[in-house]
Amino acid sequence: MNNILILAICILILIILFIIIILIISKKKIQEVITPLDISKEEINDYLKQKYKLYKEITKFIKDNLSIKEEAFQEFLAFNQKECTQSNLITILDKTTYEINEYVDKYDELLKNKDFLKLKKDLYYVQVNLEACIDYYNNKIIFYNNLKNTGPTSFATKFFEFEEFASITNEKKEISRLINLN
Repeated sequence: MNNILILAICILILIILFIIIILIISKKKIQEVITPLDISKEEINDYLKQKYKLYKEITKFIKDNLSIKEEAFQEFLAFNQKECTQSNLITILDKTTYEINEYVDKYDELLKNKDFLKLKKDLYYVQVNLEACIDYYNNKIIFYNNLKNTGPTSFATKFFEFEEFASITNEKKEISRLINLN
């Protein structure tokens, strides 16, 4: 009877150790995915700031060189980029893209102006990098959520709190229209 009790206690200890090892490995595996998510989120913020800065230059250029409506770009110019969330910044940039496209469609001379074309070229490079970062980030989120919700790693999510990440969207069609016009 004593041997069976000792064997049962040893098996129970082994099971507990096995569970603890699985939890530690699972937690570490999930945390390894969080680091690239945080890094890419910061890169996205940097590219959004660059895009915002370029839009400031583009809207100033349009206002200085074209006769446009007084209220043009009002929302964008009143927007405070320093006190906003990432999604708010994306939303205002997407709205401004529509506005800029309206003027590009109306004024052919914009597409002949070297200064405007340089701004557009700079915007193209920022946008390509931004979209690549967003795609990478969104793919990592899918992987992260799958890791959290399936297999042995899902067991760790019951014991540890992990950050929630939301995917990022941006209006590719309108920006593509703006940066591809020649």
